[in-house]
Amino acid sequence: MPKLQVELVPSSQWGSNMRDILTRSQWDKVRKHFYELNNNECQVCDQTGFDQNRSHAVEAHEQWEYDDEKLIQKLVGIEVLCPECHRCKHLGRALKTGAGRKALSHLISVNGFSEAEAQAYVQSTFAIHALRSMFAWEMDLDWMLTEDFPLDKTLMEGRIEAHRKKRAAKIIRGGGVG
Repeated sequence: MPKLQVELVPSSQWGSNMRDILTRSQWDKVRKHFYELNNNECQVCDQTGFDQNRSHAVEAHEQWEYDDEKLIQKLVGIEVLCPECHRCKHLGRALKTGAGRKALSHLISVNGFSEAEAQAYVQSTFAIHALRSMFAWEMDLDWMLTEDFPLDKTLMEGRIEAHRKKRAAKIIRGGGVG
């Protein structure tokens, strides 16, 4: 398994994330909590955005696991990444914004891939993404109720329930699940 992995969220889930559930101030508290836990350094390559001539050190990336049989997308944590590693995680977006070559170069550098190995890895990742994007996924956000999460659990229960109702209403209206 590569040290730096591309993580493409199914297109049916685009726009459904912690920033959609939390207020801006809550999201800021969560991400800054994890930045401090990781000394404001990337958990993958140990660099910071400052090393990459960026105006900020690190970014927060939601970590998801997928149960491809039960169609459950499960939040399992927050990963602290430098901007370049974060761009690789969202390679599809990087390609759409013209930053794909830069992201691919970083992926090659961090993982020690050859160009051919990187291309094969990216193709397999996009194939999985295409397959997963064909389905509606249920989100498991229970990690937000664990001791690892830095916000009040009662508050989080209410925010998660409100998010579930919002998604259900959107599906009923025929608006998809994103």
